[in-house]
Amino acid sequence: FKIKKQFLDDLEAAGSEDKISTLNRALLIMHSPTDQTVGIDNAAKLYSGARHPKSFVSLHRADHLLTNPEFSKYAGKLIAQWSEIYI
Repeated sequence: FKIKKQFLDDLEAAGSEDKISTLNRALLIMHSPTDQTVGIDNAAKLYSGARHPKSFVSLHRADHLLTNPEFSKYAGKLIAQWSEIYI
């Protein structure tokens, strides 16, 4: 699975940070410090621009697409548990 520069440019042009600040929903951001696709600064901008309730989870040693089954299962369980109080 390849992410091309055009995709990243499109995301940037969409103004995600502006939309996040007016979301009015709970937000869970997950990021790996070893992510080679998207830097931690992107996740930090989204998190800092979001209103509460918001949460940030660091996925140590996971890659961007969670290709390791151990990390994908962990993330799935975490998302399910976190979202339970908002559903």
